[in-house]
Amino acid sequence: MKVLIFGLGMNGGGYSAATYFLDHGDEVRITDLKGTCDLGAEMEALTRRGATCISGTHRKEDFLWADIVVKNPAIPPNHPLLASARMVVNDFAWLFSSPWCSETKIIAITGTKGKTTTSAAVAHALEKFGYEAMQCGNMGISAFSVLREWEKRHDEQKKLPDFLVCEFSSWLIRDTIQSLHGELPPMEICALTNFYPDHLNSYESIENYLEDKLDLFTPSIKMAVVPDALIKRVKKLTKLDSRRVRGIDRTSAKDLEEMPHLKSAYAILLALGFKWKAVLKALESFAGVPHRIEQVGLLDTILFINDSAATIPEAVHFTSSRFKNMATHLICGGTDKNLKPQAMLDVLQASSSISLLDGSFTRNKLIPMLKENKIHYDGPFSSMEEATLNSYESARQKAQALPDLPQVVLLSPGCASFEMFNNEFDRGDQFKSSVGSLLEA
Repeated sequence: MKVLIFGLGMNGGGYSAATYFLDHGDEVRITDLKGTCDLGAEMEALTRRGATCISGTHRKEDFLWADIVVKNPAIPPNHPLLASARMVVNDFAWLFSSPWCSETKIIAITGTKGKTTTSAAVAHALEKFGYEAMQCGNMGISAFSVLREWEKRHDEQKKLPDFLVCEFSSWLIRDTIQSLHGELPPMEICALTNFYPDHLNSYESIENYLEDKLDLFTPSIKMAVVPDALIKRVKKLTKLDSRRVRGIDRTSAKDLEEMPHLKSAYAILLALGFKWKAVLKALESFAGVPHRIEQVGLLDTILFINDSAATIPEAVHFTSSRFKNMATHLICGGTDKNLKPQAMLDVLQASSSISLLDGSFTRNKLIPMLKENKIHYDGPFSSMEEATLNSYESARQKAQALPDLPQVVLLSPGCASFEMFNNEFDRGDQFKSSVGSLLEA
């Protein structure tokens, strides 16, 4: 079979797809607009294995050549070259076409924010309860990697995991639905963690964005777990009766006062039939995931928190509420994706200092709002190192003046990262590196 990987990407998805088909003896080509130097060792490794790598351009002849095109989710479905493809798939479409999906219980999780934390927390709790739970999806684990593991287990006559916890971005949902013509496998739980405006630089409207999210909720799911405000809409869409649609907010508000970021995971686990006391105990030992309210270090009374995955203003508001008893030194700003900044205004007003990262959102949205509300800020800075050092100096001075008041240097950008960084993970890693230098000094 002739396979074209359309977009190798920076997070391993294209590499996993190419490796999967090379392992099966297929002929593989990879096309990516980035140069070979940007794609690094992955491109070199795939070339050594026999793949043909085309960097810096896309050629129509490669799409005409291929039996299937594996599309990177960041590429829009109306890309003109896709019209030349015989078949377009993504990793989930390939996995969900496997008859082995019936041998494991699938939990599908989407939402604007909190998807990765919720997926990891659910998998963690299931493991605590004695079940094996695999994860895949938007957190960076390709469904091709999962399918390869399943094939290996079948060859060795070993059982599949009890649960597969899948994290879906709206783009992954869109591509999977299109590839499978809406025919998703039966799922134990389908959950929407929350919904806020996002990706409005890619969607015509917020309604289109919500529609992509809700496409995941097919009538074949056993239980839907959604924000209370969307219960009626999901019932109408899926035709599930009231017993099969559960709200997140009222279910978890009282029991999770100390862990509000885990309320979606809590609601999912209750919907699976686990008892609330056992669920709380399992979640208490969940350590979290990188770049999501991640504690990086402590220097005297100054705490450093990496929340680089906060890519919308509402996420900054949520994260900051966890540190309301501390003096907050906020590092924020970056690339615009057509979002309004007002949801983080109260955080900016309450912050002890603000260090801005440079970018279109910073210059066009944040700085005008800060000036209008007479809020002091420093920057914009052209490197993470400068912004981190500036926030640390502000925190150190505040700590000297008020030694009994704990300080937090919080990276919570509220926007995208692409003008200064490869992605939000690169942004968080650079913050952690900068903090590490301070700790070692």
